[in-house]
Amino acid sequence: MDTYQAIISKRDLRHYTDQPIDDDVLQRVLQAGRMAGSAKNEENNRLILVTDQAVQDALALSGDFTSWIGTAPLVVGFAAPAAGLRLFDVGRQAQNMMIAAQAEGLGSCPVTLQHADKARAAVGLPDDWELPMAITLGWPVADAPDSPLKRERVDLEELVRHNTWS
Repeated sequence: MDTYQAIISKRDLRHYTDQPIDDDVLQRVLQAGRMAGSAKNEENNRLILVTDQAVQDALALSGDFTSWIGTAPLVVGFAAPAAGLRLFDVGRQAQNMMIAAQAEGLGSCPVTLQHADKARAAVGLPDDWELPMAITLGWPVADAPDSPLKRERVDLEELVRHNTWS
């Protein structure tokens, strides 16, 4: 699958098989995340790979819409020191990984972790670190139901403005 096709065909998935992710596939996804740029080249983010069900269940309590994340074979948490947290960098890294996962045939979904204290406790982060988001990764279930929020994308003509708003 070429890059453009991986980008435009990627959809957030919340239904996975229990098939483990092959090490070589996971390494390519992680490498895609590692290669994301970061502000001032600081590379503050660290990845926490969560396969342990108890840790996944604790992470599921860390967000407002996260009850399903314990069903994924892998949850990847994005940790950064609170003083160096740059959400744009986290998003860049996560998107690189989700696009690479799509190209490999994996499903993925970003997850916001709104309750910092619970997220920190779930993975044992020091008090001066944050875990603002995670992504789930796994092989998609073939007959997964469509999202109840599924809709048509905004037309490009509606999305784009040239030079000014009007």
